[in-house]
Amino acid sequence: MNKLTQPVPDDEADFGPELSEAEMGAWIARNRNAINASIVEADLEFAEGKAEPWDIGALLADAEAEFDKSQKG
Repeated sequence: MNKLTQPVPDDEADFGPELSEAEMGAWIARNRNAINASIVEADLEFAEGKAEPWDIGALLADAEAEFDKSQKG
């Protein structure tokens, strides 16, 4: 198994401590309108044909290229 050359930071280092259920509920309540508007916008874009399905092969190729690049550097 490959060993990491650098430590991987915890999510907490990047995003802060995990929210409690009460804090998460409060955040959702504060942002409910924006969340719903985002969902409606995504649904409209999909219905208008603006959304493109993910190409798993292309995603894997990109990931492989990034991995290869990271191994050379």
